[in-house]
Amino acid sequence: MSVKVLVIGGTGLVGNALLREWTARGADVVAATYHCHASGGFLQLDMQDELQVCETLKRLVPAVVAVPAANPFVDYCEQHPGETRKVNVDGTLNVARVCREIGARMIFYSSDYVYDGAKGSYTEEDATCPINEYGRQKAEAERGVLAVDPRNLVLRTSGAYGWQWEPKNFVLQIRAKLSAGQTMTVADDVRYNPTYVENLAEITAELVEAGAAGIYHVVGAEEIVRFEFAARVARAFGLDENLLKPAPSAQLSSPTPRPKQSSLRTDKVRAAVSVLPIGVDKGLRRMLSLEADWRDYASTLPDPAAKTSPTRR
Repeated sequence: MSVKVLVIGGTGLVGNALLREWTARGADVVAATYHCHASGGFLQLDMQDELQVCETLKRLVPAVVAVPAANPFVDYCEQHPGETRKVNVDGTLNVARVCREIGARMIFYSSDYVYDGAKGSYTEEDATCPINEYGRQKAEAERGVLAVDPRNLVLRTSGAYGWQWEPKNFVLQIRAKLSAGQTMTVADDVRYNPTYVENLAEITAELVEAGAAGIYHVVGAEEIVRFEFAARVARAFGLDENLLKPAPSAQLSSPTPRPKQSSLRTDKVRAAVSVLPIGVDKGLRRMLSLEADWRDYASTLPDPAAKTSPTRR
């Protein structure tokens, strides 16, 4: 793959996996992040700054721009809708408009939270019906990205996990708590498709090479209850699964309504590319097999504790 790719959100879970996947495929990849770093090879880019977005993209002239960057904290979005909308909607559309100007295709990462969870097994043709602010922002951004340019690609995913610069994802939270002997309460009435991030990155690259456009669901192959997924994580990492405590989601302290059955069908993506979504056990095995490689790679990244926020113009 010889095209030039810009990944916005390159220190995040999905963005960093994309950076590594496209680098391995021989693409000319540039990664940008909201946080300013003195090292690590990442450009600083604030999607909310329309002028900076315009200057950066016109200087780099990428053929493909991937945007997993977002404020993904669902409770924070619920409590601060105006602030987070500036990133998740306005910032995203800033990028989409400049991509159209320079002739680049954009890949936007959306979420199973665009659905209310009343039905499950959603297809790309099902109308969006979000029940929380994060889902509303993602649904609005989806519509905007495709309205700007129908050649763009919207990928809905769910519960991404894997090795990460800042260990925030669910699998690494389980590992940290159980390794420390702490209990962890997990919803036992929520069904979804946990997605191994390296598999998501592989499928993304394949879809781009295939020239895919529009909306695709790219999630793990297995629909599973969140508590059962946590138990499998504990077993895979050799941790005490008895420290996991099941509870109805209504009993968990959160100001945000969440869909209870947000599983996504992947028939469309399976027909489009040869790399297929994988299930939970295979994803966890792959993750564990790459632990040493990740530690070596992570040593080349900036220290997350030293991250700073950019100064606005």
